[in-house]
Order: sequence, then structure tokens, then C-alpha cells
Amino acid sequence: MLGFLLAFMTAISEALKDIASKYNLHHIDEYTAAFSLHLIQSILLVPIVLYLGIEVMSSKFLLALLASSILQLIVILLYFKAIKRSELSVTVPLITLTPLFMLITSPIMIGEFPNALGILGIVLIVTGTYISNLDSNQKNIFAPFVSVVKNQGSRYMLIVAFLWSITANIDKIGVEETSPVFWAFSKDFLILFYLIPILAIKSKRPLKQIKNRKVGLLLVGMFKSTSVLTQMYAIQFILVAYVISIKRASALFIILFAFFFLNEKHNFRNRMIGIITILLGLFVIAIS
Repeated sequence: MLGFLLAFMTAISEALKDIASKYNLHHIDEYTAAFSLHLIQSILLVPIVLYLGIEVMSSKFLLALLASSILQLIVILLYFKAIKRSELSVTVPLITLTPLFMLITSPIMIGEFPNALGILGIVLIVTGTYISNLDSNQKNIFAPFVSVVKNQGSRYMLIVAFLWSITANIDKIGVEETSPVFWAFSKDFLILFYLIPILAIKSKRPLKQIKNRKVGLLLVGMFKSTSVLTQMYAIQFILVAYVISIKRASALFIILFAFFFLNEKHNFRNRMIGIITILLGLFVIAIS
């Protein structure tokens, strides 16, 4: 039950991070946002790491760290390319395929495989998130998936979903080799350095952008730090595929926020069906 609660906190933190990021991206570019996110998260985790102590870094840990950080960097770049080149309503639902990919990657990488109820819960969450993102005006309900063949942005997002199914399993390895806090800090601190040359090339006056949005960026960093820590602790108690499935249910909270506070009441029927399906999936995983 503790693992489920931690995963649920991860979903809430992810939703808050995404909502805060949405406001920030009206004023700054995505490269500055990505750099700031990792910078603030690293700064927030430093005192915790120092208090708990520096972990012994085995060769297995270093290999996992290198693999995870490189893959996460690729994910960031592909994600930005996808949302720039294609409509969000077409590309974003593809991210919900990550838990399904994990039904393949988790058994191979870390020997974890959900039971029958767990698989049902994962499928329900993926289905519910997809339905809630499906536009009622689309003639083809499989449009986001059909677009993979025709749309470059959708192909990028499909790769993102698959890579996340790998990095989530590497997180399990990193946590087992050290600790949730040290792994989270090490990975994001390394990615921060990868982003420095990208920021210098792609962003215009990033320091001024950060200064103008320092409060908003701090909130994003705090929410992301909470999300990362709760996720890393959650995977110590329940299967990684379950944690990521519940994490992807952050869409539920975003949908509710948009409905009540942003007056986004279009596509209400599909979104309510999606929410009910997601809740059912969460319940099934909880009792599995």
C-alpha cells in the first residue's frame, strides 16, 4: 500500500509540475525551461545528499547512470521536436504507451512482470488516458496511432514513449545500487551538464529568462523533485510498471484542473469516461 501511495503522490506532483510549466512556457523557451528544471532540482537535492552521505558508486551504478542520462537527454530533445512539429492532441496520447512497452522491457531488464490484475490495471489506465485526450471531432478514433506512419512528430513521440519504458527500469537498477535520493541527484546533475552546450546554442538570453520567471521555475523544480523522489522510493515497494502506470494518470489531475480553473469544458464526455476508466485502473492495481 505504501508503494501505491508514493506512486499516487508522484502522479500529483507530475500534474502540478506540468501545470506550472505550462504557465512558464508562455514566457521562456523550452531549452531554458529544461535547464532550469534540472538546475533547481539538483540544488534542492544537494543538502539531502550531503546529509545522507555520498554513496559508494559501483561499476554497475556508473554504467546505469551513463545509460540513463544519455537516454534521458535523447528523450528531451525528441520530445521538444515532437511538440514543435505536430499537434499536441495527436502526439501526447502516444506517451501513454510507455506502461505497455514496460510489459516487454521490465521482464527482460529487471525480471519484473505484473500479474493478470496488474496487466488489466495498466491497460485500463492507458486506455483511460488515451480516451481523455481524444478529440470528439476526430473522425478516426485511432488517429494518434495512425499518425505514427504519416507524421514525423508522432514517430518522435513513439520513440520517447519506448525510451521511457527503458529508463524507468534503469532507475530501479540505480536505486538498488545506491539509494533513491543519490540516484535521482546523480542522474539529473549529469543531464544538467549535457544541457549546458544545448542551452548556449539554442536559447536566446537564457539568464534573463530565468531571472524573469524565477518564482515559477522554482515551483516547477520543487514539484519535479517531489515527483522524482516519490517515484524512486515507490519502485522499491511495487513493480516499476505499476509506478509508471499510476504516474501517467497525472493526466487525470490535469484534466480536472483544466475543467475547473481554466474553463476548458470542451470534449467533456470523453474526458469523464477517461477519468472513470483511469480510476478503475488504479483500483485494480491497488488490489492486485
